[in-house]
Amino acid sequence: MPSFTKNIAITFSARFLSAFFTLLSTIIIARGFGPIGKGIFTMVAFMPALALNMGHLGLGNANTYLISKNKTKSKNAFSNSFWLGLYLGLFFIIIFASLYRFYPQLLMGKGDFGNRFFILSLFTIPFILWENLFQGIFVGKQEFKFFNIVALLDKFLLFIGLVILIFFFKLDIKWLIYYYVILMILPSIFYGIKFLIKEGLPNVFDGLLLKQAINFGIRSYTACLLAYLVLRSDIYLLNLFRGLKEVGLYSISTNFADAILLIVSSTSLVLFPKITENQEQSLDTTFKVSRVISLIIGTIVIISFIFARWLIPLLFGINFTASLPAFYILLPAIYFWSITSVLLQYFASKGLPWLTILIWVPGFLINIILNILFIPRYGFIAAALTSLLAYFLTFVLYYLYLQKIQKTQLKQLLITNITELKLIKNNLIRRNEN
Repeated sequence: MPSFTKNIAITFSARFLSAFFTLLSTIIIARGFGPIGKGIFTMVAFMPALALNMGHLGLGNANTYLISKNKTKSKNAFSNSFWLGLYLGLFFIIIFASLYRFYPQLLMGKGDFGNRFFILSLFTIPFILWENLFQGIFVGKQEFKFFNIVALLDKFLLFIGLVILIFFFKLDIKWLIYYYVILMILPSIFYGIKFLIKEGLPNVFDGLLLKQAINFGIRSYTACLLAYLVLRSDIYLLNLFRGLKEVGLYSISTNFADAILLIVSSTSLVLFPKITENQEQSLDTTFKVSRVISLIIGTIVIISFIFARWLIPLLFGINFTASLPAFYILLPAIYFWSITSVLLQYFASKGLPWLTILIWVPGFLINIILNILFIPRYGFIAAALTSLLAYFLTFVLYYLYLQKIQKTQLKQLLITNITELKLIKNNLIRRNEN
């Protein structure tokens, strides 16, 4: 348990700092280039993110699951991941390039940001896939230190680079996008070099390991894709129906959600391999983690709700005041998704029964249908409301499924008791003393 707590502390700290530097970078971009410029940055990252969430096939999580059970398979997992990332990346480059060539309106709608930026965005796709697949191996081996250093360094370099390029060299958005693209590919390069030094060239292909990975991964893939599309389909439909300005305004809320989910995922990353190894204590450990997440995210949501009306115009500029309604709406959605993501780790440690994946379907369908109906008229307000409805519905269905397999009370999942608060406080005090 001490190593579990230590890994959570390390990962949480790294993710918190990553979220902080991401926030600073978002502020600089928003204030420097306004809603349209912020929309361009969002769409450059959107294409590789879409390819990742459509094409990772759950194999990053499968790497974590399988390596947690057998750490001697890391070399074969690295080799499989390299070739899969390469071929899947080339596949999506061809698909997106073809769509952009023949059906640009279908792909980009009113928010076309130009051939040059689109090509750069496509170039990053294999690297984004490699990053996801390689991360899964590091998490399965519970090598959190290197993994967190790379993730934090990437966000820090983005912030520092933006400061230097904008305030000292006075460069326009074109050069900022070039720098942004370089940083998008950097983590996978660091991971790849680490594996090459430790494991050698990716010169094998383990068919049996791949079969096992696909068996688990396709379930994880389906769940992650549906969860991703609930929020990110909003970005596509907003760009399609309303254009870059609304994408830029809405992205303030989604960037904040991403920052909070970075903190949640820091715990989930450590929780998943831990409870996969220790099945007997998996439910009790999940409940403890869920209660702490509920306390932390609930506190952040309340504080954000109180101070957002002053902070958003102060940090991002007066042009982004219009994003406040969507921000308020998405705050409770972030809370429900945070708890759901913890429950998802528990079900994943049990092999991800198909029913836990199908639970995402109602929320996903409601989200898509309502977005198509109401985004053309109401814009990002409709996008935020449909996301809240989808995440709340999914949380309720997950809890009902948990009740079916293991009788429990909602307070066991959400409410931290006084004893646990004292224990957390004492652990923090001891850690500071050491």
